Amino acid sequence: MSNTPKHFDAILFDMDGVIIDSKEQVESFWYEKMEIYGIEIDKKYLETSVHGRPARNIIDELFSDLPIKEREKLDKECTEYDASQDSFSIVPGVEALMEQLIKKDIIFGLVTSALPPKVEKMLDSISLTTPFQTIVTADLVKNGKPDPECYLLGAEQLDVPAENVLVFEDSVSGVKSASRAGATVIGVNESHIAPMLTEAGALDVIGDFTDTSLTGKRIHIKNNSPFGIFS
Repeated sequence: MSNTPKHFDAILFDMDGVIIDSKEQVESFWYEKMEIYGIEIDKKYLETSVHGRPARNIIDELFSDLPIKEREKLDKECTEYDASQDSFSIVPGVEALMEQLIKKDIIFGLVTSALPPKVEKMLDSISLTTPFQTIVTADLVKNGKPDPECYLLGAEQLDVPAENVLVFEDSVSGVKSASRAGATVIGVNESHIAPMLTEAGALDVIGDFTDTSLTGKRIHIKNNSPFGIFS
């Protein structure tokens, strides 16, 4: 990363893999459905084309041979599965970072490929009370990640230029979406996924938020020198 701090006006967080540790649950659902319909994919495809994308896009691509009604049924099952979760595990350090952002009056929002029922479950799982200034869900955009529409909408709703937004994303599709919108992206994932995220446009990759903090309005990534300064 550059030693020159960047200027930011806001942060946009992805949800799955960034705020909630839901990777195992996501993969479990899709693997079960693929087994039922006799579909096989490799791990790389899962990372590049499943994680981070709206269910409707995954279904139209992976299950394209199914009749429309069957695909609609799958989409409904995915929504019901997400809403059936009692709670989610929270990614280490992300709540502490959000608390610091609130104290420093730094605006931040949520941009997710999930639908509102899953967002509600996430909000029930965190200790903060609806901390986001805006929430963009998959039903609010026509084109899901990796299209930039969702991040452009998130920036617009926060009334800031997308070029002045810092994004935290865990998926290849999500990183591409935010990068194409013009935002600066930090990946959040395991080290073996990091090369895929940097290739997609992430400036750096962290495992979680335990080494991410604020000093005044300066954000430190991996406890390094200030990475960015907020207005």
